[in-house]
Amino acid sequence: MWPRATFLKWWGGLLVCLLTASGCGVKSDPYGQQVKRVEDYSVNGKQHLSQGDLKRAGRDFHRALDLSRGVDYQRGVAAQLNNLGAVALEQGDLKKARQLFTQAWEVNRDSGHWADAATNQANLATVAMKEGRPDQAAQHLALAEDAARRSEAKGALVLVWSQLAGLALDQNDPARARTYLEQAQALNQPDLKGALHYGWGRLFLLQGNTAEALRHLTLALEADKAALDLPAMAADLFLLGQTYQRRAEFDQAFTHYARAFEVYAALKKTAGAQKCRERLREVNIQGRLGRPLERFEEHPLFTPAKKTPPENP
Repeated sequence: MWPRATFLKWWGGLLVCLLTASGCGVKSDPYGQQVKRVEDYSVNGKQHLSQGDLKRAGRDFHRALDLSRGVDYQRGVAAQLNNLGAVALEQGDLKKARQLFTQAWEVNRDSGHWADAATNQANLATVAMKEGRPDQAAQHLALAEDAARRSEAKGALVLVWSQLAGLALDQNDPARARTYLEQAQALNQPDLKGALHYGWGRLFLLQGNTAEALRHLTLALEADKAALDLPAMAADLFLLGQTYQRRAEFDQAFTHYARAFEVYAALKKTAGAQKCRERLREVNIQGRLGRPLERFEEHPLFTPAKKTPPENP
């Protein structure tokens, strides 16, 4: 259950570093125009990434990286290295993702861009968790927390603390998770409500308080829908399904697993869709629902189209 998505930017979900013209002080000058082109490619790349189109996302991030390097725009270089790391992570290439996030961290550290550096370390923690190395993930998150404190950016701290809460829950330590969630909540960052409510939902589900888990997860889904954070929406729906399953409300569990399946399928996330498919089979039996499963079992994600044989000359 770790974590919902890769950090692409601190505000608005999961991070592709998007650098707005106003935030970067871009003016009508040749250099500023190049920075604006970097921003445009970043926006396009994020959109393609959110739609599961990794090829186009990678293309746009590479173009933004080349432009950034060509005009010595170091913050842009780091942002696009990070974004390409997110693409590699989605492709399952953990080694490449780790290399790219590390390169981004080094550029941001040397440039003193500490909020962005915190993002890079948070993403390295995600890689470590996927590699089954929670101790190394904790080390990366300690560096992320230190960088976030240096930046004095509340959003950076909220997301690092949310991820630390997730790590604590993975390690079955609800008390530590609650401490991080309370610290994050105290900073009152409305744009990050989805991540916080998801964390609270996980905590209450672990403690067996399914009513509070449902309340927080429903709020997480609302916030993530508003931000159109599709990977986070899929995670919210899946955990809602688990919560309803725990309550033996199998009809609701089936519905939410099915909705999560559709989002994962739209993102071409086979592993997430497969988890949903397994749960759909499970609750169909547990609840004696008798629901048809063909649309999940025979989905094109699991049955690739056959290649058309060449015509005889």
